[in-house]
Amino acid sequence: MFLLEQPGFGARLREIRQARGMLQSELTGPGMSPAYLSRLESGNRPPTERALAYLSDKLGVPAEIFRRDDPDEAAQQLAVALSSSATEDIDIVPLLLRSLERPGAMDPALRWQALWILAETYSAQEDRDQEQSVLRDLVALGTAIGNPRLEVRGRTRLARCLRDGGRLREALGAARDAHALAVAAAMPPPDTARALLALVLLEADTGRHNEAASHTEELLALTAALPLRLGAEALCTASTVRVRQKRHAEAVRLLEQALERLDPGAGPHSGDILPWLRLRLAAAWLFLQMPPRGPAEAGRRLREAAPVVDLLGNAACRREFLLLRSYLAFHQGDHTTARELCDRVGEDGGRLAFRDRIRLRALRSQLALFHEHGERSVELTGLARQAERAGDVRLTAEDRRSAVLPTR
Repeated sequence: MFLLEQPGFGARLREIRQARGMLQSELTGPGMSPAYLSRLESGNRPPTERALAYLSDKLGVPAEIFRRDDPDEAAQQLAVALSSSATEDIDIVPLLLRSLERPGAMDPALRWQALWILAETYSAQEDRDQEQSVLRDLVALGTAIGNPRLEVRGRTRLARCLRDGGRLREALGAARDAHALAVAAAMPPPDTARALLALVLLEADTGRHNEAASHTEELLALTAALPLRLGAEALCTASTVRVRQKRHAEAVRLLEQALERLDPGAGPHSGDILPWLRLRLAAAWLFLQMPPRGPAEAGRRLREAAPVVDLLGNAACRREFLLLRSYLAFHQGDHTTARELCDRVGEDGGRLAFRDRIRLRALRSQLALFHEHGERSVELTGLARQAERAGDVRLTAEDRRSAVLPTR
């Protein structure tokens, strides 16, 4: 077996020490001076077998954790995983897990990449619990490596995943950390914008409207420097905040800019079809939230999206599309169609994100109110409390209004 070379040995030493909550001073002693230990961790001194034995004993880990069988083995496994499809290659998760099973067999930066791909794979497979677990490891490793861009990207992605799972307060903390790191390190606009996208939505969700408004302005100032997809998402997110501020004319203008930016009249671009679709679904939601509700414009966006939903066969988009159609039918007064579409989404909403699960249950209860004369108002109040526990102030307010006066 090969002893890890520097700087890989030092990065692994620091990662293990920090994971155990130990200070450098706790590892020093006869034969391991503070200066030598510092140079080992920084990668400025090569490790010796004697140092390896000493550190393994102090850390309580096997010496093999600082060795690897073949310097190229882990990289080769990761290369195969990267060339695989998360939805078509059934062995991609075992392959990634094998590449990660021995921490010492992989350079920390390469390990970070493997964790990132594994999180993407779990996301594509809609396994949110596993995705969260991997993202927590990713954030910890990014901190241990000490690369601010890796830290920002990991924390931003964790914030999004936690938001989808309904853990809004924890998600807000991750998004704030990501944004603070991005600003402190003067990150390039795309990294700062991604952190802001997560932060703005979470601030709006949790009722921090002044903060959301301020960060929306910061986000809009970056839009011109962003790639097409990211710029369109930034404009759409800003539109969402404007809706919640009741600045509906501005919300529509920003939304139209987002739609034009990603699709300047020629249909979805090759490779951009999923962002193109998601933008239209987001636009339909926003138009339905603007009083007076805009069913005609929402219906137009859903008609544009329909053939793409069928073409992609993406289960998550298909469920959101059906939920949107059910809301549209409800606001058009077609309760029979709305109920049928709710049933197609699934009894419990399948694997919808937290907010959409609440929306589905609220819509079912609103439909029932027209036939049960208020018997479901208790359930709607329960949904409001569930949203409140998660920290989603806007959903709480919407659900409580629905319990009193269903929207026609």
